[in-house]
Amino acid sequence: MDFALVVEDETRDLAGLAAYSFLWPAAGSSHSLFLKELYVSDTLRRQGVGARLMDELRALAAARPECSRVEWMTDRDNADARSFYKSLGFAEFDGKIIYRADTSTA
Repeated sequence: MDFALVVEDETRDLAGLAAYSFLWPAAGSSHSLFLKELYVSDTLRRQGVGARLMDELRALAAARPECSRVEWMTDRDNADARSFYKSLGFAEFDGKIIYRADTSTA
């Protein structure tokens, strides 16, 4: 099941969006909230919208029983996103390897 947090500006245009879902890992492990997409309108960046969305995601995860973490990814060459997450105090985690299978090769 997917969920989204939506922030509108004063004219009800989309200001920000966080799409997420809860992951259900193997037995004995805790759950996690996985951030699928974080978007902030170009005109509203660096005004706290993204930080508020991240704060709300952490609060949602903390309120959910047995949910111990929030996880997300960004491209290695996305310097703006990496700088944003670092400014919020998040450290990069290099403990996972990401695999991708294109459907055209299946």
